[in-house]
Amino acid sequence: MISMNDIITAVNGLIVKKYPDDTVYINLLPQDFDRPSFFIELIDDERVDVNRNTVEVTVDLSVTCYIDVDGHYNSDIESLIERLDSVSDMFTCGYLTVGDRYLAVTAERGDIDFTESYIGVQLNYFDDRPIQSEELPLIEAVKPNFELEE
Repeated sequence: MISMNDIITAVNGLIVKKYPDDTVYINLLPQDFDRPSFFIELIDDERVDVNRNTVEVTVDLSVTCYIDVDGHYNSDIESLIERLDSVSDMFTCGYLTVGDRYLAVTAERGDIDFTESYIGVQLNYFDDRPIQSEELPLIEAVKPNFELEE
């Protein structure tokens, strides 16, 4: 089974590979955070029954891109757009490698603000359902009963 932390770690890995000198925050953004940086946030995860052993999982993440600000607390819009495009391009192949799985992924460019830009990332995949099996006693003996018909 794939955990939400596995998915967030995989997204984090893509960002760190492209921007090794930037800070990446996960699910908690401190008040005085470093810039330039990224913020990965789990927005929602939904599980839908497929069959007894399988669920379809949809995970929604948000990736926020921050760059340096000037004295008026504004960022260069062109630089924000470039960073937004660069992060969006990380998901254009259509899948995200998580462990030994390749999860279907789409990225949707979000808003650009004066100090940040947003990308919505959605993953869809099928996963095993954790099955709760009740403990049944083991069979102690088998007594076959065969009747021959003439």
